[in-house]
Amino acid sequence: MKKVYTLLAVLSLVWAAQAQSHAVTFSVDMNNETVASEGVHVAGNFQGWDPAGTMLSDDDMDGVYEVTYDVSDTLASIQYKFLNGNAWGVDEACPEACAFPGSTDRFAEIEGDTVLAVVCFGACAGCGVTTVTFQIDMSQEEAINPVGVHMNGNFNGWDGTNFLMMDDADGDMIYTYTTQIDGAALDPVDTLQFKFVNGNAWGFDENPEGECADNGNRMMVLTGGDMIYQLEETGQAYCYNTCGSCVSPSQVTFRVDMSTQAEVSVNGVCVAGSFQGWTPGVDFLTDDDGDMVYEATIDVAPGDYEFKFINGNNWGGDGDGNIDNENPPADCTSNGNRTFTVGDEAVTVEYCYNQCSASCVPDPDPAPITFKIDMANETVSENGVWLMGNITSPQWQAGALAMSDADGDNVYEVTYEVSGSAFFEYRYCNGDPYPGGAVDNEVAEVGDFATEGCGQANPFGESNRTHVRSGLPEVLGAYCYGSCLDCNGDTVGTVIGIEEVQDLIGLEAFPNPARDAVNLRVNGMDGLLQVRLFDLAGKQVLVNRQVIQSGAVVTYPLSGLRSGIYVLEASSSTQRATLRLTVE
Repeated sequence: MKKVYTLLAVLSLVWAAQAQSHAVTFSVDMNNETVASEGVHVAGNFQGWDPAGTMLSDDDMDGVYEVTYDVSDTLASIQYKFLNGNAWGVDEACPEACAFPGSTDRFAEIEGDTVLAVVCFGACAGCGVTTVTFQIDMSQEEAINPVGVHMNGNFNGWDGTNFLMMDDADGDMIYTYTTQIDGAALDPVDTLQFKFVNGNAWGFDENPEGECADNGNRMMVLTGGDMIYQLEETGQAYCYNTCGSCVSPSQVTFRVDMSTQAEVSVNGVCVAGSFQGWTPGVDFLTDDDGDMVYEATIDVAPGDYEFKFINGNNWGGDGDGNIDNENPPADCTSNGNRTFTVGDEAVTVEYCYNQCSASCVPDPDPAPITFKIDMANETVSENGVWLMGNITSPQWQAGALAMSDADGDNVYEVTYEVSGSAFFEYRYCNGDPYPGGAVDNEVAEVGDFATEGCGQANPFGESNRTHVRSGLPEVLGAYCYGSCLDCNGDTVGTVIGIEEVQDLIGLEAFPNPARDAVNLRVNGMDGLLQVRLFDLAGKQVLVNRQVIQSGAVVTYPLSGLRSGIYVLEASSSTQRATLRLTVE
């Protein structure tokens, strides 16, 4: 009987394993592209955004490349991109009409095994077909017809018996309708003619006048890319029966202090965000008075937005002369991006580059940091273990650093001189992440690095490790790969700041995490001790000086501090150490 139970248990495990993923088929039409020698790839949050990890094939030579990938059933939706090659920089920019909001990524809902529709590279639909999202702002109308808001046009044959119903799913009074249109079937070719209707019959239709209309019909020329019907200057929806918007945009002044940066790009300083399609190299800031504060004023429609400043004209330092884009601390970001809100009045958005305050806190001195990662629970890639982050040049995958395990203890390490902001983000990779060969980019095995206390969320739905450096040489404790603990399940030891090995201070903090107070025990020194506490923006929030004896326990109050991660520094005239302190 035991054998029967064993067989049932094995079958249960097999069934459970089979239920842990869904087969998703991705297809992209490359007939309008010259396919790169490295092949066609897809990258997304379902596979760690690895640009070289998932190749598509065209077995029947029809120009349509496809691949089927087992996507974890923990993902109800996915974000992804196709690449004509195997590295970032050759990836498509998904049109706004079908992109995940605030990005140039595709997205799809996943429920069971899924075959995604064939799309043209860089487009929303198949090649030769344009996806158009029509939208109209009804907020100035006295009433909405009980039968709803509709539209009609030449792409619908002006069919008076089949008005197309529009939708206002989020209740913002902007009604939308999305359809796919073959421009060759229009008369004249590629020219849309249409109008909106407050009802579902002629007689309730609008009669706009101005540059957007001809004889009461709205006009729109298909330009080859997928499109949203909106005001070109501001991205706002047209107002019903007019060629303008219902709500005037407000002036937003962006201002960024670059005085902490070692260099300002020869390509300038720009801002990019959800208010302008996350497009770098378009909205530049200037420093007319030479005070290192760059600014620009841009008209932005009312709403909530995310953005970042860029030292150059492209993301991640890509391109000659570009340096980086900023990665501010979680204290002033949402999913790794800065935020602002526009209402009816002018707004000023002002920060120090890479910091949370408008006025700059000087960056620490450049200093070497030794990074360590314990791979004891992993099968190490034949391409090795790598460190990547916003501290290298170029940033992240393109500037990844190879790590080594000289003593064979499964702890890989690399020492790198870090300059710039006190706060930075990083992550490890089991395999070379650029241009190819990665087994996986490190993802937290439990929760994420943000909720587990050693990182913060990034814009890709994942999280990165974070650290606040001191400006002195440091050695970081060895995390277990994919964890905020070591491989024994214990809290990683102190982040040790060193000047000379013989000057190390034995420093303990307990409890950690702490609430109202923390106790410090310092071994190996007598005399005047200075204790300072910094938040992740590098701001000093506590300082205390007193004479102590080796082994003494000193209590420091923490009341009034917000919950979060802090760096505690203890120093004498000749010795220094730091550790990470969590305040609950």
